[in-house]
Amino acid sequence: MNRREEAAVPPEPRQESTSIDPQLVRMLAGLDAEANMEIVQRTRRAVMAVANERRAARAQSQRQFGMILLALGVLVMLLTPAIWVVAEDLFEGEHFQDAPGVAMSLVVTVFSAIFAALIVIWRNRESRSREGL
Repeated sequence: MNRREEAAVPPEPRQESTSIDPQLVRMLAGLDAEANMEIVQRTRRAVMAVANERRAARAQSQRQFGMILLALGVLVMLLTPAIWVVAEDLFEGEHFQDAPGVAMSLVVTVFSAIFAALIVIWRNRESRSREGL
């Protein structure tokens, strides 16, 4: 035989000594519905767990945003009289460096700093409680 004839002859199939798993063949053929259902259920549980985590994170984010809005509203509500007094004094002709204007600006500054410190403490406590879970 020449080389062309050798190339044209297909090689003989190898016979492997390993046995084929019949359960694997049944699963691949779609005949083993229980194995498929186990995979489906496992996947469904994993997807539901991720969806629940995302839903909880979104709810937590909305709660935090609501608390921030509430805190800003309270801050504005409590500081409005002080700001009104300063504005009224300035429109009546007093200078910003006069005693009432300086006192009110100190009150606003101190109150805002205390409020910010309370928010930072609250956030740290929230993050620590989340880490402990």
